[in-house]
Amino acid sequence: AFNPCEDIMGFTFLRVLIWFISVLAVLGNFTVLLVLLSSRTKLTVPRFLMCHLAFADFCMGLYLLIIASVDVQTRSHYYNYGIEWQTGAGCSSAGFLTVFASELSVYTLTAITLERWHTITYAMRLERQLRLHHACGVMALGWLFSVLAALMPVIGVSSYMKTSICLPMDVETVSSQVYVMLLLILNVLAFMAVCTCYVRIYLTVRHPASVPDSADARVAKRMAVLVFTDFLCMAPISFFA
Repeated sequence: AFNPCEDIMGFTFLRVLIWFISVLAVLGNFTVLLVLLSSRTKLTVPRFLMCHLAFADFCMGLYLLIIASVDVQTRSHYYNYGIEWQTGAGCSSAGFLTVFASELSVYTLTAITLERWHTITYAMRLERQLRLHHACGVMALGWLFSVLAALMPVIGVSSYMKTSICLPMDVETVSSQVYVMLLLILNVLAFMAVCTCYVRIYLTVRHPASVPDSADARVAKRMAVLVFTDFLCMAPISFFA
């Protein structure tokens, strides 16, 4: 099913949908980056983290655009292009983009959640507030992890060549199995951490007296929608993997 003979997408509905989603993802996240980076408002920790999330989702949009373009180019004759595409630089680049984007997105969503929880929990203790340099250190680790995760299939741990959509689904060796399982387990642990933090945030904001700045609570509610919709997109992939 992941190495089709005729079409990568298989159905006209999917072909139309992937173009709609990819264009919306690229334009939407580019707009978010443009607004956040060009704004004269001081760059706060939540805005800084949002920039990284928008960039990660922008990269995912680029990956979808690449797959959609190859689908159109090879439509009805994928068997003539399959080997050239899957073993070429294009598929490796697309695979790198999707793993990098998905891992950076999950990492950033977790960082956003932890930042909201910390801000609301320690709202009265200014000395414990997170500063921008703290966020820079956290995101530097996130970028390092995401780049390394995306590079593993390039250097021989799993492979982007096994499927037409360039996902690292090669589990023939022990190292490849460990790599894939580790990514899935980390994503599940991230989701559990996010759920735990939002439960604690909910219990805290139930008592308004303990949250002096209601703006923090409003931001947390908005972030909750963003975080859980992003995780809903990734849940089917993790489940079936």
